[in-house]
Amino acid sequence: MSHKQFTEKDIYSIEIYKKEWYNHYQIGVKLNKNHTSVDRLVKKYKSPKTWIFYASQCIKRRNELRSQTNKNNKNRIKNSKLELFILKYIKKYWSPEQIAWRWKNETKESLSKDTIYNYIYENHPYLVKKYFRRKWKRYQHKRRERYSLKDRKMIDTRPEIVENRDRIWDWEWDTVIWLRWWSKQVILTNVDRKSWYLLARKIKDKSWNSVLEWTIEVFRNIPQYKTKTMTYDNGREFSEHRAIEYFTNLDVYFADPYCSWQRWSNENTNWLLRQFTPKKTDFEKITQNQLKYYISLINFRPRKRLNYKTPHEVFFDKQFKLCVSL
Repeated sequence: MSHKQFTEKDIYSIEIYKKEWYNHYQIGVKLNKNHTSVDRLVKKYKSPKTWIFYASQCIKRRNELRSQTNKNNKNRIKNSKLELFILKYIKKYWSPEQIAWRWKNETKESLSKDTIYNYIYENHPYLVKKYFRRKWKRYQHKRRERYSLKDRKMIDTRPEIVENRDRIWDWEWDTVIWLRWWSKQVILTNVDRKSWYLLARKIKDKSWNSVLEWTIEVFRNIPQYKTKTMTYDNGREFSEHRAIEYFTNLDVYFADPYCSWQRWSNENTNWLLRQFTPKKTDFEKITQNQLKYYISLINFRPRKRLNYKTPHEVFFDKQFKLCVSL
């Protein structure tokens, strides 16, 4: 049984299992966690108004509490005996772990080595190069979680009606990135296969929780009879496809690896979007309103493949008359 903290993935799973009427013991077995830990998490973060557990609220509140704790720890060190203690023994080539252990042993007060590392890097970075063995390498206490796309439904199992483009509400999704290491923001694009109607949104990073959050926001309140299918590539930002299916009633399928032509509606529309956001464009400088304007230009542009109708006209089955008066 795992005693590690709940990941964001675990928290979303708890919300799903609770809506399926699993009790806390059953959820603990599913997640390989102690049921008392599940019970404490749900009681601590459930909504005070509805008494319902929402994963997004839990994650937001937990991050706020952690941020406040880190802030209190930093304020605790500054201008105190603890600060003098840390600086004194850093200069004697003690490691933060050794300092934290000795402080706890002698004063019976809690102190984390990570708190010392963060304090030194933020307030006395010059000490790192001179006194730390790992020079200019920030201490890493978190390991990046690896994702794997499990239980995928491949594109060859998709219904024939989707292949023939006979109906709307069959979507293809992808991400448009700006290839600069200092920027994590991406544009998430979503194209209807029949009408070529484009939905797009700038999100903070290319992570599964950012993708899941926006997908739920867009499709959660759409009537079930309208939601059909979604086709992704094999990027790990789409690893939570089962949660997407649960919250949106969409059937999710995956294209074969290295077969971008299987989602050519989406790939072609991405190139149209690149007309307004070339590869050297910094996405951080593009506002959501600017992006909405680019999307409207694409959706109201006639297409030869649509018999010179616009994607907006096909998707909403409404034809607009243009003003041609001179």
